[in-house]
Amino acid sequence: MKQTCWITLFVALMTVGGFVSQAAAQGLPNFVAVVDLAQLIKEHPEFRGKQETLQKEVQAEEAKFRTRQQQIENKNKALQDSGFKAGTPEHQKQVDEIANEYADFEKEVKAMQRKFALANSRIMYDTYQDIKKVIGTFAKQRRIAQVTDHRFFEVNPAEPQLVAEDMDQKLVWFDEQLNITELVINELYASKGQQRPPKPAAQATNGQQIQIAQPPQQPQQAQGIQNPPAVPR
Repeated sequence: MKQTCWITLFVALMTVGGFVSQAAAQGLPNFVAVVDLAQLIKEHPEFRGKQETLQKEVQAEEAKFRTRQQQIENKNKALQDSGFKAGTPEHQKQVDEIANEYADFEKEVKAMQRKFALANSRIMYDTYQDIKKVIGTFAKQRRIAQVTDHRFFEVNPAEPQLVAEDMDQKLVWFDEQLNITELVINELYASKGQQRPPKPAAQATNGQQIQIAQPPQQPQQAQGIQNPPAVPR
């Protein structure tokens, strides 16, 4: 029985070894790289424009709902100043009407909030998928087998939240030359047929000098509608 186990293990090791040798012979990708996904989203050629358009729609709807909210509040104040005796049929009728208006108003606000939340989610989804596509093309052309996300930010020891966020990152250390964030941003613009806006030298980040080989020649009651979530950073 023991001999059978050893034979099985030997065959398994030989199979793995053969696969590794075959992979090496086929020249499979062997580089790894790092990107700051939050920065890629923020600097995506179309992301900011889509967010600004959505923000304008949110503000326009907020203005409409605030006007309507004020109208209901004015109606309620007018009822209080009307002199109608509480409990009379006429007073109760108007109280019910105002209560129904508030209930409908809150339902519509929640529906509008959900509508814009979904719109924002779609923007984030499309942006992320575009980024993954561009990274995939970039990586395959340069024999990169894996691209890992890592947030780049200054950590102030006096700010516990930043320290905790930095320690919570899965990637503990890497050669900064593996940061391809800037190169991917350039590729995102190129994929849209656009020229990337010039960036001040002071804002230049690591990764611009990466040494990965270039490819062969061949992206309360209604309080008003909440704004879409902020861009991750």
